[in-house]
Amino acid sequence: MQSFHLKGMFLLSLLIISILHRTNSEQLTANNHVFLFDPPSLTVAVDHNTTATIQLVSEQDEPVNVSFVYGLDRSPSTDYIQPLKPVHFPRHLAPMQIVLQISGRRPGHLIVGCNATPSLNNNLTERDFLRINIARSTKLNRLINIVGWLYFAAWSCSFYPQIVLNIRRQSVVGLHFDFLAFNLLGFFCYSIYNIALYSWRDVQDSYRKSHPHGVIPVLVNDVVFGLHGFIATLITIFQCLFYDRSTQRVSYITSILLVLSVLFLTITTIVTAVGRMDLLLLIYFYSYVKLIASCIKYIPQAVMNRRRRSTEGWSIGNVWLDFLGGILSLIQMVLLAINYNDWSSIFGSITKLGLGIISMGFDLIFLVQHYILYKNTKKQEHGYQVLDNNEQPTSSIPT
Repeated sequence: MQSFHLKGMFLLSLLIISILHRTNSEQLTANNHVFLFDPPSLTVAVDHNTTATIQLVSEQDEPVNVSFVYGLDRSPSTDYIQPLKPVHFPRHLAPMQIVLQISGRRPGHLIVGCNATPSLNNNLTERDFLRINIARSTKLNRLINIVGWLYFAAWSCSFYPQIVLNIRRQSVVGLHFDFLAFNLLGFFCYSIYNIALYSWRDVQDSYRKSHPHGVIPVLVNDVVFGLHGFIATLITIFQCLFYDRSTQRVSYITSILLVLSVLFLTITTIVTAVGRMDLLLLIYFYSYVKLIASCIKYIPQAVMNRRRRSTEGWSIGNVWLDFLGGILSLIQMVLLAINYNDWSSIFGSITKLGLGIISMGFDLIFLVQHYILYKNTKKQEHGYQVLDNNEQPTSSIPT
């Protein structure tokens, strides 16, 4: 059964990669857009200035005048930045760039579009509008970046205390295999989701059609973290093949859930391959499976600790680093809300917020189990003996 899980995910990864490679290699028709903003997204602080350029891409038979509009309602004015002055492109001069001076007025997020006279037929692309983030403070922005890298480091390092503990004990007894199985499935799906949104143009184009003013929600550190988590989990699983594991194995319930998940992803991937389903929807399915796996993966380990009345074999260093990463992640979300006056961003991503709270909740359970409930558990040769504070250990030597 465990072999099926690994083989299934391996074959599934080959299938999805072949689909994405095929769609990415297909040449798209040229966009008929007329204007390009460069950069397409930027950040400026309140009472600070920065620049961007607007470029006329194609030659026109007559001069083109451009006025700017703001927000999703395309208002002619805004109080987030100093309103941009209209620009003029002479006849037959393309490509031509004009520099725009951008001054921040109050914190927030703003979409800048354009109206052209005469009217020009242009297709929407990711660079037909300018995204501006107006920060309250550049210093706070740097602090946000530092906190982001700190929680990335904490979460990335959280895999290694368990690996080191397994090596030191030459045993994986006490580490629930269901946790590893859900972790492997979760990071596999997370990696597919990140790689697709970060690297493949067809997926990105589909995302932009669904979210025309949105930003691709995947950065390079997301891709690295997902792949790193998958590889680290594989290393831990290989340790389970060679170190003492007693009678531990993946439970039947978890095996059934994993098989159903792999079959679901395989079927939807095949349906997408034959052109019966949108590629972006398939990528979302991978993310949904990741979310479900993340929600339930800690339950078997917590129950196992309770049943054994011990945390022996379960690395508390892993728990501390995971908890620290969760705290830093929430701190960054709050700092972002303060810096951009955007408190809706915290509750707008309820999935991310909910998963963070669930993860930290289980971390607290593990800390209570380790330091309070089962701190007096003594390891024996076969099993575990629980000692109360006032209880003396019994001798195993016959008198």
